[in-house]
Amino acid sequence: MNIEYFETKIGLPTVKINDYFIHSKYNPLAEAEQLAKKIYTPHHAHILFGYGCGYVIDALIKMQHFNEPIFIIDPLFKNKQLHIAEKHQHLHLYNEESIGRWDIILKEFAPDYRTSFKVHCLSNYDKLFPAIYKELLLDIKGVQYKHRVNDYTLVRYAKDWQKNLMDNLFYLEKDYSLYDLQKKYTAPVVVAAGGPSLNKQLPLLRKYRRQFILIAAGSTATTLLKEDIEPDYVVTIDGGVPNYNHFKNLLFEHAKILYTPQNHAGVRQSFKQEGYMFTTEGFATSNSYLATQLKLTLPDVPGGGSVAHSAFSLAQFMTSGPIALIGQDLAFTDNLTHAKHNIHARVVDEQFLTEREAFQTEGYNGELIWTTPVFYSMKLEFEDLLVKDPPSNLFFNCTEGGIKLKNYEQISFEQFCEQFAEEQAIEIITTVGQGIYQNAIEQLTKEITLYKAIVKQLDEGIRALKRNKLKDAFDPKTIKELDRIDKQVQKRLRQLAIEMITVPVTMKVMRGYLPKINETKQEQFNRVKEQTEVLYKELKEAVEYCIEATEQVLNEKKGGQNDE
Repeated sequence: MNIEYFETKIGLPTVKINDYFIHSKYNPLAEAEQLAKKIYTPHHAHILFGYGCGYVIDALIKMQHFNEPIFIIDPLFKNKQLHIAEKHQHLHLYNEESIGRWDIILKEFAPDYRTSFKVHCLSNYDKLFPAIYKELLLDIKGVQYKHRVNDYTLVRYAKDWQKNLMDNLFYLEKDYSLYDLQKKYTAPVVVAAGGPSLNKQLPLLRKYRRQFILIAAGSTATTLLKEDIEPDYVVTIDGGVPNYNHFKNLLFEHAKILYTPQNHAGVRQSFKQEGYMFTTEGFATSNSYLATQLKLTLPDVPGGGSVAHSAFSLAQFMTSGPIALIGQDLAFTDNLTHAKHNIHARVVDEQFLTEREAFQTEGYNGELIWTTPVFYSMKLEFEDLLVKDPPSNLFFNCTEGGIKLKNYEQISFEQFCEQFAEEQAIEIITTVGQGIYQNAIEQLTKEITLYKAIVKQLDEGIRALKRNKLKDAFDPKTIKELDRIDKQVQKRLRQLAIEMITVPVTMKVMRGYLPKINETKQEQFNRVKEQTEVLYKELKEAVEYCIEATEQVLNEKKGGQNDE
């Protein structure tokens, strides 16, 4: 890159990169102010592609009202080709090596913004670095899609997850912690996902079936069982009815289930052998509850947007041997959505691609393939797993189709089998003895008392808000009363696994009552008062559901015991 600095009409420098000026040759400050007014969006994180002389950054900082984070990515930062002003050295500055890592970056420095990101390209930077800019846009779009899907899932399945956790406690009377399988194997592991490319690997799975450990990711087990290939382990983490529908008509004679507390409880009934429980990130309060209140020791396994991410991490947890990914297409290989026998499998047409905002990107063999923003975000999460928790195992992408996963060595599945398959059949570990938890009825009965106490305190808070005597502020008595109630509610919430049903409430209330620019004292008071009242009322509804669901679970279990 040829980088030259020129003096502008107002005496400040502008920069020319190759044949392109990045700022105005006349008044770069006025230009930057106009651009900042155009691009600034309150309560959004701003990502600037291109630094130039830093004028747009200064103008954007001046425009801010709520101290929103600003991120700058410039390929010229890599070899210090561009001068960075001292006043900007403390900012979030990145080069193109950050591509593929924006999920991690935004999670660390802008965790509350979820989907509220704006990407802005400095003048002519899209012409100078078109491929990098495109990758950045895909990366950010992938993060936004992931969070949008996660938030939708959280709202849709919150009640299901809450009840699943309670129901799954009773399975722990016979089931175990996944710690019982930690590094218990040295054998090779094949992680099978349900992409279309799985179809061509079925003959090799049959040929070498007993010579490696086979882990099925979620509904992939349907395809395998229909092909008379029963896996050794099935990973299932989804709490909704759609996941249960994959399993409800299946029966696994030998496979062992690896599941989370939030997994649909009905899935467990399809497995005759013992199961093993683990936790995943995203349920910090529930995981703490299991550890502190129930004294359960469960491993927290890295995951991502799909069960396949968890399956890959579980393989690393269970073996020191090599790992192969198959069926991990994340694309519409052969114009198909899934491997055969999956209940959602279908042929892809132009309308299907349009409805899912499909686009083309690099495939397994360097060709262009069709993928979606959701699939692309999952690809990025697979790549993030190598950064967040680098595997100590040998690992290979043996999908032989679908999307390209960066930094995953590619070999054919046949080569993997020939090189790593054991000579003798692998003996699958069986855990015997009592399960890890026997006190579910006693625990849930105690929790009903806690729930009722929380409802009572939330009612007190609603009444305290109505008694407030001032019109534009909270009087000291109200502040003291609300503070006391908040502390008592939080103390009891910490003793419960209720975040799954309260997070959607707090998420909705926090995002729905953001401060306005130049808000008056009266407007601020009205906003905070309404926000607090809505929070108390909706939390009360959520806790009342927990009472109802807990009583239902207890009645079902006690009724079952009486029948015996």
